Amino acid sequence: MYKKTLFLLAALALIIAGCETMGPDAKTGTVAGGLIGATAGGIIGHQSGHGLEGAAIGAVVGALGGGLVGSSMDDRAKATNPSHIPLTSIANMASQGTPDAVIIDEIQRTKSVYNLNSEIITYLKNNKVSDRVVDYMMSTSQK
Repeated sequence: MYKKTLFLLAALALIIAGCETMGPDAKTGTVAGGLIGATAGGIIGHQSGHGLEGAAIGAVVGALGGGLVGSSMDDRAKATNPSHIPLTSIANMASQGTPDAVIIDEIQRTKSVYNLNSEIITYLKNNKVSDRVVDYMMSTSQK
């Protein structure tokens, strides 16, 4: 049983490591699904004396399910605007010294919409995206 638990925890670690390339909804879904699954699995497993194993299985299954649902939401958001500028492109433009006005004009031209969270804002700031551009990106979710 110990090997099975270790395997499941390793699988969960790989899922979480994969979050680096996931969209924001997929990341949120993976984390939320993992937490909900671990809680439910722990409660159900505890009833039969296998709380830890149940939590591990629930975490993996929940993370996979949540990640799939979130990924689907990310894909749907991209499909509604195929000319949407990815965050990595904005970060690349800023780190290459592209003026703020040019970046903002591109966001406007492509009608890109962003739902930024603290993790994404930190990523943008670490890649030299100015406060002006980040503020504009945040305002796009309200349009």
